[in-house]
Amino acid sequence: MIEREVENLLEQDLKDNGYIVDVGNTQRNIYRQDPRSSEEKVLLSGKHPDFIIYENNNSKCPIAIIETKKTEYRTLEQALEQALNYAKKLKAKIVFLYNGNRYLSYWVETKENLFIDNIEVDRLLPLKLLQKFKSNRIFLANQIQINNKNDLINVFKEANNKLRDAGITIGLGRFTEFSNLLFLKLISEKSTFENDKIPSHLLWDTYKNKDGNELLLYINKVVIPGLNNQFKSTENINLFSELKLQDPVRLKYIIDKLDKINLSTINTDIKGDAFEYFIEKYNSTNNDLGEYFTPRHLVSFLVAIMNPQYPEKIYDPFCGTGGMLIASFDHIKKNLYANGILNEETLDNIRKKSLYGSEISDTARIAKMNMILTGDGHTNIIKQDSFINPVKQKYDVVITNIPFNLSVNTQQAEPYKYKIEKGNALAIQHVLKSLNNSVNARAAVIVPEIVLNDSSLKDLREDIIRNGNLKGVISLPSKVFMPYTEAKTSILILGGNNTPSNDRIFFYKIKNDGYTLTTRRRKKFGINDLDEFINCYQYLNEMEENENLTFISRDELLANSEISLLLFKYRDNLKKGYIRLKDVLERVRIPNLEMFETASITKQDFWGMPCGNDFWGENFISVTSNDNSNYSVVQPNWLSFNPARANIGSFGINVGKTPVSVTNAYPVFKLKNDNFIPKYVYLLIRKNQDVIDEIINRSYGTVRQSLSAEEFLKIQIPIVDLEVQKKIVDEVTNAYSKVKELTDELDNYQIS
Repeated sequence: MIEREVENLLEQDLKDNGYIVDVGNTQRNIYRQDPRSSEEKVLLSGKHPDFIIYENNNSKCPIAIIETKKTEYRTLEQALEQALNYAKKLKAKIVFLYNGNRYLSYWVETKENLFIDNIEVDRLLPLKLLQKFKSNRIFLANQIQINNKNDLINVFKEANNKLRDAGITIGLGRFTEFSNLLFLKLISEKSTFENDKIPSHLLWDTYKNKDGNELLLYINKVVIPGLNNQFKSTENINLFSELKLQDPVRLKYIIDKLDKINLSTINTDIKGDAFEYFIEKYNSTNNDLGEYFTPRHLVSFLVAIMNPQYPEKIYDPFCGTGGMLIASFDHIKKNLYANGILNEETLDNIRKKSLYGSEISDTARIAKMNMILTGDGHTNIIKQDSFINPVKQKYDVVITNIPFNLSVNTQQAEPYKYKIEKGNALAIQHVLKSLNNSVNARAAVIVPEIVLNDSSLKDLREDIIRNGNLKGVISLPSKVFMPYTEAKTSILILGGNNTPSNDRIFFYKIKNDGYTLTTRRRKKFGINDLDEFINCYQYLNEMEENENLTFISRDELLANSEISLLLFKYRDNLKKGYIRLKDVLERVRIPNLEMFETASITKQDFWGMPCGNDFWGENFISVTSNDNSNYSVVQPNWLSFNPARANIGSFGINVGKTPVSVTNAYPVFKLKNDNFIPKYVYLLIRKNQDVIDEIINRSYGTVRQSLSAEEFLKIQIPIVDLEVQKKIVDEVTNAYSKVKELTDELDNYQIS
C-alpha cells in the first residue's frame, strides 16, 4: 500500500472519530501537510507533517501530530523521531504513527506510549479523549462497566460455571452454548445486516424479561428458527441449534448478566475472548482436535504479509472461529476504500465470493456468527473434515493455523500424494492442493516446529523446496500459544505451482512478538519484530542478512540428508561474546555402585534435582527401580537433564553436599571451565530466553521432542565476568532461601 493510500485510510478514520477534515469548513481541526499559521510554517523550516490535529480555532498550538508511512516502510523508529521533531517545534503533546496496519501512540515529553486504563492505545482517539491526557496515562474505569478484557472474562467465567452446573460438561459444548447467547445479545445491539432489518420479535428486548420455561421455549421455538431463516448459507446447515441448556433458572441468570453490558461498545474481539477462555478450559482436560486459539496479533500479522486483495479468493481450511477470514475481510475492505472502489457491489462480492472456510467441529457455527457480527462473509463457511474434502486449484490466498500433531486415518490420507497418517503432513498438502495456478497464489501456514525436521515428512519437504513452493520460514518465539501449549511453532510461507521460483529461502527469527514469553503473555509496548517484518517483507530479497534474517540456497537445503528446515542445521556460527557448552561442560558417566539415593529431575523444583522420595513421597517407588546401581552418579554441582522434557525445562543441578543418582537415560555433566560457576550455568539454561529458545530449537523427534547430549553441548551461552556471575548466583540463592524458609514455615503452621 503506497503512502497516499495510507493517508486516505487515515483521513476516513479521522472523520469516523468526529474530526473535521474538509478544507472549506470554517470549523476544520485537521490540517494535512501544512500547519494552520505562517508562524508555524517558519518553525517547521519548510517541513510538512502529514496530519496536524488542533483542538479548535483558538488553540495556540496543535494537540497532536500524525505521521503516516506506507505499509512497507522499513524503520518505524525513524518515523517516530521525525514526528517527535515536528511535535516539539509546534509544541504538540501527542504523536501518532500509522502505516495502514496499526497505530503507535506517544507522549512527546517522555517518548512513552499512551495508555488508557493500563491498556496501550493502539487506535486513533477522538478529540475529547486526547484532551484528557496530562501525561501518557489516563484512567476512565469509573465511566464504563467493562474496563478491560479481564472484566469480560469474569462474565464468561460465571456463565461457564452456570452451564457446567446445568450438566453441560464438555468445554467446547459450553462454549457453543454461550456463543449462541452472546450472538443473540450482539445481533440485537447491531441494527442491520446485509440489507435486511431483523424483525423485532427476534431481538433481545422482546424476550429478555420473560421467565422460566416461557423464556426457554421462546428462544428455542421462535428466535432460533427465525434467525436461521434470516441467515441462510450455501449448504444446508443451520446457524443455530436449539439450546441444550434446559435449566430456565440458570438461563435467566446468564440472560440477566448479559443484559447489563453494552457489548458492542467494548473495544475487544468479544467472540475471540470467549473462545480463548472456553477453549483454555476445554484443553485442560481434552484437546483431541489439536485446536488452539490463534492470538489475534498473529492473525493480523499473517493477513498483513499475505495482503489479500479484491477480488482474490481467500481460504482457511481449519478456520476455528473465523479469525483469519474476518481479518482478511477487514483488510480487503480497507484497501477498497483507500482506492475509492468500496461500494455495494464490491462489498457484496467480498461477503459472498471472497471468503471460504472449513471447520470440522461445531465451532463452524461460531465462525459464521462471528463473521455476521463483523461485516458478514459467513456464506461459504462449511462444517466438514477438510482432509477428506480436498479442493483443487481454487484459491488465491490461504491463511491458516493447522491442527497440531493430529492423528488421522487411512481415509483422510487417501486423497494426498504423500499418504502419511499424520495431520501435519495432510494439512500442508491440503493447502498446496487448494492454491490456484495464479502467479500470485500464496499461503501462510502456522505449523508446529516438528514439521521442520520430522523424518516422515522428509519427502514432502523435499517436494516443496524442489518445486519452488517454499518461499520462507518465520520462526516464532516459544510459548506463543501459551497457556494452551508450549509447542514451538513456525510459519511456512508458500507459493502455488506457477509462482516465480526462488533460488534461496529466507529464514526469519521473531524474538519479540510484542508479548512477554510467560504463561500469562502480558503485552510489551512499542515496536516489535512482527512490525519490522511487515515493514520489510516486500524488500526481503534486497536485504542483507542480519541478526533476524538468513538466506539458505535451495541447493544447500536439498543437499542436507534430512532436508531439514531447522536453521541451526545450516548456520551455527559462534556469536561474538559467546562460548559453547562443550567448552564449559564435559559429560561424565559414573555407575552408581555405591547406591547413592535416587534424585528426580523436574522443572517444578527451582534447582531441578530434588531427591525422589522428598519430591514424590511414597509414590516415588512406582516410578523408579529398587536397584539403582546402573544409574549415573551426580556429584555436588554437577548437572543433568531429562532429554524427553528438556524443551519444557527439565534440567537439574545437585546443590546438596552429597552425591545422588539419576537414571542412566539422563546425561550428566560437570564443569571443566574455571571461568564459570556451576549454578550460573544452570540459571542460564533455565532462565535465559535465548538459551531456552536454543534448547527448544534443538529438541526434535518424530514422536516426542528430545534433546540429545550432543546437541545440548552445541548450545551457546554468553561469556560473563566471574564477579557478575557470583553476584547473580548469590542474589538468587538468597532469594530462594527466603522463599524456602517461608514455605516451610507455612507447611508447619498449626492452629491450636
